[in-house]
Amino acid sequence: MKSTYCALASVLSILLITAPTQARDFGEGLVNGAPPRMLANANRQHSHWSGIGRIRNESNTLCTASLLDTRDAQGNSGPAYVITSSHCIHRLNGTVQKDLPIKGSISFNYFDDTLEQLKTFSLKTLRWGSSQGVDLAIIELEKPLATLIARGIQPLKLAEEVPADGSDILALSAPEWETLHLSACTQQRSEETVEQPFVWRVTMKNQCQGIRHGSFGGPLVTRDGNRLFGILGTSTAGQSEENKCQREAPCEIHAGLPVWHADTHYGSPVTFLNDCFVDGVLQANAQTCNLYPTTSIEFRNPKPIQQYFVKKNRGRGQDITPRWDLAFTVNTPFYRYKVTRRAIECENPSLYSAPVNAANAHINDAIGPQTGMHMLCIVGVESAEQPVTTGMMQNALTLAVELAEPGPARTPDVDIVLDRQALQGYLISWNLAPPFMNRYTYKYGPAATTDCLRPVDYKHLPTQEAEEEDDGLDLYDHPLEDAPGLHVPDKTVRIIAARDQPYKICTYAFDQADQPSTLRTDLLKPR
Repeated sequence: MKSTYCALASVLSILLITAPTQARDFGEGLVNGAPPRMLANANRQHSHWSGIGRIRNESNTLCTASLLDTRDAQGNSGPAYVITSSHCIHRLNGTVQKDLPIKGSISFNYFDDTLEQLKTFSLKTLRWGSSQGVDLAIIELEKPLATLIARGIQPLKLAEEVPADGSDILALSAPEWETLHLSACTQQRSEETVEQPFVWRVTMKNQCQGIRHGSFGGPLVTRDGNRLFGILGTSTAGQSEENKCQREAPCEIHAGLPVWHADTHYGSPVTFLNDCFVDGVLQANAQTCNLYPTTSIEFRNPKPIQQYFVKKNRGRGQDITPRWDLAFTVNTPFYRYKVTRRAIECENPSLYSAPVNAANAHINDAIGPQTGMHMLCIVGVESAEQPVTTGMMQNALTLAVELAEPGPARTPDVDIVLDRQALQGYLISWNLAPPFMNRYTYKYGPAATTDCLRPVDYKHLPTQEAEEEDDGLDLYDHPLEDAPGLHVPDKTVRIIAARDQPYKICTYAFDQADQPSTLRTDLLKPR
């Protein structure tokens, strides 16, 4: 009997040891694709996300950022580092910013029911920030990590690897003017991503709900372990396919052609940062951390972000092929470059040019002639003998240009609203979206006598000088600057007061290839 009891006990022990443990669901039952859930923490039920907060820089841009757990195996810690999207700090393309003072703050414990208990800390140094290849900023805070932990703020641990496609993941973010939200969805692999002028070579995507302005920089974590593997960078939500590949309307590149996915969010992996911290301190060691060495490029004559493969006869039947015509300065004495159809090839050291002296740097190779997306890769080098490192190639700059067959430009994008403040007239906004709507021509006049089909009397937009007319309308230029973080499109705004009779506005849009759109006609009632 005793031996039977012992045998049963052994079997039970084996079963207990080998039985799978139930992984914790940090999503708390939230269904993938469900509306986002607002988080509370009055009872400390979400303290494990207290290190995710609202970050504000000097220009008061609102984004989400996460405190990194950089403690070593013995629990030793150093400075406090937060990571966010580089878009939240600047929109510079070509420049890697590092070790620069930065003004601003981050507020932790950013939950709906604990706003009176916010824990706010000052930013100190932008240790590394770039929007080329990867969209990432690493910021050191004024206070060390030990101080933040002592105040009850829990940092996030980095995952060892990016989850496989189809894995359940969580997105955490604080949309503009809101507190921390939780969304659930699945991880998806994405192709190279273009959001002019930026090209991200290694990205991932998801369709989590509730991601919008203010969410970017927010962490993507594993659902079963709450490990940080990526950060949100951009999204197609609220955008039209007509604007694909342009600002705030990223596209993917499949076989050299841009492809649009509606309501899709893109992010950058950050698991490689596991090799970048030693004893809790960010290491500028090119042998271990792929953030280094860096190449910073500034353009002397920025060119339009997209060109067209325009076929013009010119009496000889020749095709007109555009060139890169890129003049720039670089922070190294030499550079190498190559052209390719795939952005990821920028990280492959083969087929790059021999070192070129960086004095008066100018790349003027022809683009094409094949239609589709073309990539230019540039990397700075100290000498012809400088050894290639992974970090050097991952910091290569990629520029993208799409060559497309010419065709009708897109329909003019014109906003017309009542202006009750100034002249009791109308505010007319012609929205510029290069290269698709590069300029406009328009004319206006009494509806009864204005013939939009007659090509005479058309004016050009944008124009450098304000115009004033006294023929029943008042017309003034009001260019609006694109302030960082406000996401205001380029436009020319004018005030028109139709005083005594209906007036007609006739508009054509022209793309970068100078192809005209169909005619748009708007009628203004007298005010």
